[in-house]
Amino acid sequence: MSTDSLDLTIATVPAGRDRWAPLFWAVVVIGIITGFALGVREIIDQPPVTLSDVRVGDDTGGAPRVQVLAENESSTTTYCIEVTISAVDSDGLTLAEAVAAPTRGEPVLGPGQSINLSAELTDLTPQQIDEELDEYLAFVTSRRAC
Repeated sequence: MSTDSLDLTIATVPAGRDRWAPLFWAVVVIGIITGFALGVREIIDQPPVTLSDVRVGDDTGGAPRVQVLAENESSTTTYCIEVTISAVDSDGLTLAEAVAAPTRGEPVLGPGQSINLSAELTDLTPQQIDEELDEYLAFVTSRRAC
């Protein structure tokens, strides 16, 4: 048998064309669409419980009394929350911290409700307040549906 009579068919890729290019571009397009969708979701997604700026009251007893307003942004869920307020220095290090308690009632937020929470930072010394204290920060340290 001669090679002239054989019909040889070999799969070839044209020169200058990568056979994996369509798969690569499909993965790139899917990644771009997924990234865009997740980015938009993060922009419009609001946390269920938001906190206002921390307000500082008089430190008549030596320790500053700080307050924060917590608001439930959900329209259907009631949350039991715990908020921690920290005093930090200019390097972001915690000088003192306390769990805030509601000024009235329980730390339960119904849909659309808000509650005022306050804490007294007794671990701060007058020297720390004068020389090191930079700001007060509030964090929702526990949030569960109740």
